Amino acid sequence: MTVMAGESREERKGIAVYLCTCRGGIGKRVDLEAIAAALRKDSRVVSVGIHDDLCSREGQEYLKKEAGEKMFERAAIGACSPNVQGLILTRALEEEGLNRYLIEQVNIREQCAWVHSDKEAATKKAKHLVKGAVARAEKLLPLEDIDITIMDRALVIGGGVTGMQAALDIANAGYKVYLLERSGELGGRTYKLSMTFPTHNCGICCMQYCKECVFTPKIEEVLQNKNIEVLLNAEVEDISGGFGARHVKVKSASGVNEFDVGTIIVATGSKTFDPKRIPELRYELPDVVTTVELEQMIVEQREKGGGLKRPSDGKTPKTVNFIQCVGSRDKTKGNLHCSLVCCTYAIGQAREIKRMNPDADVYIHYIDLRGPYRGFEEFYQAAKEEGINFVRGRISEIVADKGKTYVRALDTDADVLLNIDSDLVVLAVGQEPSDGSDKIAKMLHIQTDLDKFMKDINPMFPSEFRRGIYVAGTAQGPKGIRYSIEDAKAAASSAIDLMKKGKVKFPRIVAFVDEQRCRGCGRCEKACEYEAITIVQDPKTGVLVSKIDEIRCEGCGQCAVACCNKAITVNGFRPEQVEAMVRAIVEEVGADE
Repeated sequence: MTVMAGESREERKGIAVYLCTCRGGIGKRVDLEAIAAALRKDSRVVSVGIHDDLCSREGQEYLKKEAGEKMFERAAIGACSPNVQGLILTRALEEEGLNRYLIEQVNIREQCAWVHSDKEAATKKAKHLVKGAVARAEKLLPLEDIDITIMDRALVIGGGVTGMQAALDIANAGYKVYLLERSGELGGRTYKLSMTFPTHNCGICCMQYCKECVFTPKIEEVLQNKNIEVLLNAEVEDISGGFGARHVKVKSASGVNEFDVGTIIVATGSKTFDPKRIPELRYELPDVVTTVELEQMIVEQREKGGGLKRPSDGKTPKTVNFIQCVGSRDKTKGNLHCSLVCCTYAIGQAREIKRMNPDADVYIHYIDLRGPYRGFEEFYQAAKEEGINFVRGRISEIVADKGKTYVRALDTDADVLLNIDSDLVVLAVGQEPSDGSDKIAKMLHIQTDLDKFMKDINPMFPSEFRRGIYVAGTAQGPKGIRYSIEDAKAAASSAIDLMKKGKVKFPRIVAFVDEQRCRGCGRCEKACEYEAITIVQDPKTGVLVSKIDEIRCEGCGQCAVACCNKAITVNGFRPEQVEAMVRAIVEEVGADE
């Protein structure tokens, strides 16, 4: 039975409770029958059900049938995480006429079944949580979602291959795109590479230039696209507004540009680690270079012919040492994270040196080799067969003595100390967040991880949960070109989908003001980092009151904490709702004792 639009909410009464065994994930560790028996004694509860898999198709049909037959107004659910599966269960009950804001779900899987080996203790805790959910559900108020209009223009921050691909995809879908690049040219580091690995010589037509690869977005195509406005030497000064309509202020060589957009893709990329931060690697020596600098040397000298020459005197290096993990996997001297592409790239460059200088002795010093992409093992084996020497162990230092450069290292496999006379030392520098990315993250309220790279919301969540902001490519962390471009296409697809809809509904879990209690002190306005609150003068009374922009509000509750008169509350978290839940849990614990 489906509830028709004409039926009033009053026709539904009581609270229904549903428990999920999670195919044994909960049921084997929690006595759900005992919990159900206790709940059936509660006069507020009109129905209690146990199902093996509530979020399955059968489980959803079960909930719909229950809602149609039992005609309950509210629901409390004891299952797994409400953040993902909870959306599925809520949607099923909504289809039968329940207001989504009258449904409360608690996690008795991760918080009970998975963390307590004692079944009796896990059952008690689960019962307490479900009882609290029932008490909270009784106090919940019906609400309607917020209707948000999405502007049909996009901003892409960063003009590397990730940003260019995203801009092209959005522009080709017919939407206006502003593409910002802080440097004077598009392409990023990718366009400075002459080859990638392990796709070196990937086809008969390959010119060994990444920018010519059919899979790489082209600068010319970006510049020729009428829907893309490129701003070079540009930096974001300010971004204001909220979901669906953000006002952007950009400072560029041409002056200050201002425009409005509905979606934003952050593709700020990464930068390479500065080896000057590790003095013992002696980066100031002319024949100690980074992999980025070696790349440019290979490009220039490949065109001249005659093999690779070292920077100091133009002589052919007979011994070349690659040092891996420079700035990576070392929290005392650099960063704790692995930069993913360094091993693959160093092996590729080592093989290229052997092609240019077949008689050269090439060593790669590594902690352990990491190649997360397909084809790495074959690539590594081919390098060994070509005579590349792989030495496991850390480098202690690089020493300059009497015009010679020595690499002092430990070979942990042979358990010997090495002192290698080296003609050229190559530092495989890792990746870090790009300069200025922290400023962008702060403007857009994007969380950053321990490594300072930006965190994106799990793609399992509905697209609108990102509020029109997407992080792509190496702005999220180290990754290769191919995967950065895939990121760009995924982000662009989500942005296009959002702009195509034009309007979306968003949960009304936002703050609201009791104007009778508000005295217009402004504390809430100062506390709000989303600029969602302003103090205005009531035109009728002349009294200062706080006004909240629901679209900008993120429902964080900082304003409610800052309010000295308790005039601000967040929907779904009213004092009486939270208090009822806490009291029910505490009383249940006391009864068990």
